[in-house]
Amino acid sequence: MKTLLQQTTAYKFLSERKGRLRHAYLLLFPDAKNLRAALKTFAPLFFDESVFSASSPAETRAKQARVAALIERESFADCLFLPEEGKKFSVENAETVIEECTLRPVECSRKLFVVGDFSQATKEAQNKLLKVLEEPPESVCFLLGATSQFSVLPTVLSRVEKAEIPPFSDTEIEGYLMRNAEGISQENAALCAGLSGGVPGKAFDLATGGGFQDLLQAAKTLCFASSPALPALVRQWGETRYKKELLSLLKIVFFDALIFKTKGDGAKSRNPVAQKTQTPLSPADLSALASGFSVAGLFKAQQILSDAEKQLYFNGVFPQILEVALIKIQNEKLS
Repeated sequence: MKTLLQQTTAYKFLSERKGRLRHAYLLLFPDAKNLRAALKTFAPLFFDESVFSASSPAETRAKQARVAALIERESFADCLFLPEEGKKFSVENAETVIEECTLRPVECSRKLFVVGDFSQATKEAQNKLLKVLEEPPESVCFLLGATSQFSVLPTVLSRVEKAEIPPFSDTEIEGYLMRNAEGISQENAALCAGLSGGVPGKAFDLATGGGFQDLLQAAKTLCFASSPALPALVRQWGETRYKKELLSLLKIVFFDALIFKTKGDGAKSRNPVAQKTQTPLSPADLSALASGFSVAGLFKAQQILSDAEKQLYFNGVFPQILEVALIKIQNEKLS
């Protein structure tokens, strides 16, 4: 994960501003699973050579390496992480920050407060922190993490500089999975990457938590379901926590069926995900699916599933969205 993060524009931007960093940054990263790891990767940037007393560049580098190792363990005296992992930033946490701001740094000339996930903090806790964000002591800096800025108060946003980590590319996430998801094939890594929306934590959970195999089974079952069987299957799969990913996988399956029908078995797909993977269906299943639709019907299936994704984005009821989409797709079948 650190390798991915250090290649981001946000990391390079802050690296280039060493010695000129502002007192408060909001690190936006949509990956809740890896947000704390991101904060640990960015935090050492606040401890450059200007904050250490050292007799030589070599001594400075040694001190920085030690600080980075301590930050990774959340045990560096001048870098405080709040709240405890798995908890939400509270008014009590804000009061701790305010109190700690009055104390001088222990080992160097700067003290850093690292907060994640600030987007989950209550309004009361955010308001409590406003004063020190606006007028912090000279030696104090803040690195706030957030998976989204929408729940961060405008008054907080006006006091920090944003550093945003956008979604990663499928290729980057595929490489991350190949390095970290034990035993995964390149085909499955590419498919999980394509379903992740650019979020490494989601891709890793899909690849290692059983979700990916469940999605494959759901997609295959739903594609071949008869009309009478649909209500029961929708009840079974409609409560999955991978709702968006299931719709995306269904789109990939029907796209591959379209390519199969128009170009024949073994043809190279134009789908960005399918270009790097084998289809989620076996050749025999893909042939059977393609034979049940016209080319126009398979195109229509793509549109239907895209419309379903839009409805889900606007907080539609997923089981209902899924059932309606599948009924519409079945209506496109050849008689």
